[in-house]
Amino acid sequence: MRHFDTSTGRYKKNQEVEMLLLSRKRIIHKARRKLNKLKSILKDEYDNKGHLKYSLVYVPEGDDPDYEIQDQFEENETDQRLIHSYTKAISEIDFSVMVKQFTSGAPNRETILKNFEKGDLHVLTSMKCLDEGVDIPRSELAIFCSSTGNPRQFIQRRGRVLRTHKEKDFATIHDLVVVPKIEKKTNHYEMERGLVKKELERVVDFSFLSMNKMDTFSILNDLLDYYNLNLFEINDQNS
Repeated sequence: MRHFDTSTGRYKKNQEVEMLLLSRKRIIHKARRKLNKLKSILKDEYDNKGHLKYSLVYVPEGDDPDYEIQDQFEENETDQRLIHSYTKAISEIDFSVMVKQFTSGAPNRETILKNFEKGDLHVLTSMKCLDEGVDIPRSELAIFCSSTGNPRQFIQRRGRVLRTHKEKDFATIHDLVVVPKIEKKTNHYEMERGLVKKELERVVDFSFLSMNKMDTFSILNDLLDYYNLNLFEINDQNS
């Protein structure tokens, strides 16, 4: 991590700044408005379809959003509180919605996946246990309330919901992105611009492969203008 020193116009390493930026990432990762947005998306889905079958929800990890993907992942106490709160919020959308946590400690995980495939379970909430080694081709809707920016992770997550299935024509992905509100005149504008640009790399990767990419571009217009960013340039850098 490099810190931009406004007095010298140069970057320098600073352990304290690294810790502050990590704390900042955790705040963004667990932003409270993500839960409200999730509920709004699922409520619209339920109103449109009359059900929430075949939906995956990736809940924000608790304390450390930047660790590498591992074959074995165990949720800590903070993780458990988060996944409980997200699961409870989803269950309150309608009494008919059947939601289940898919965690490292969940018993009968194969049974959970089979019931999800049959439509007996409608929504699965998870953190990283749906990343590797889990095949869920019946999934039609995925909401990413959490993403570390690790390309391997979001490619795997995208792959979970984009698997082909004879009863599925297309899949829908909602990726929740948090951006700061900061004045252009402040010293932190350029740093925040870089962080926004990094966050949007994932959006670009998703949107250029989607059926409705122009809708995405339209939604992001104001943000791109404010931070003087261009999605097509970001896409070229990802190529």
